[in-house]
Amino acid sequence: MPPSFNLSLAVKDLDTSEAFYGGILALPVERFLPGDQAPPLLLLPQGDACLLIREIAAAEAMHPGLLQNLHRHPLGVGISLEFTVDSLTPIRRQLERTNWPILYELEDRQFEREELWVHDPDGYLVILHREPKEAKEVDENRGPG
Repeated sequence: MPPSFNLSLAVKDLDTSEAFYGGILALPVERFLPGDQAPPLLLLPQGDACLLIREIAAAEAMHPGLLQNLHRHPLGVGISLEFTVDSLTPIRRQLERTNWPILYELEDRQFEREELWVHDPDGYLVILHREPKEAKEVDENRGPG
């Protein structure tokens, strides 16, 4: 079984996060109901990794000793989430259409690297980047293993 990695984020409102990640950023977001009486969460699969997004209240209820008083601390401090996308143009347009502030834009023509930096609704830094075409072709031509 290949290794996998999951990262859990606590957010104030699941619907707001779903609208941001799935609607504005157009990332693959799945709403998941883990079982009887368990609160829903969002899944953002990324290769062998998965970002899990839970509401603060649900996270504290599940693990009160570990996450006690999570709502008293600023979210997102020191964490950045980086996503590779095929194109930044539609995401940039959607951010502009919704008046979502773009913190930083980078276009490095020498290395064909483009980035957009934004904060999500809870203050987590999200870095979106377009991978150079050559790197994609090398990965596709390399094949498995």
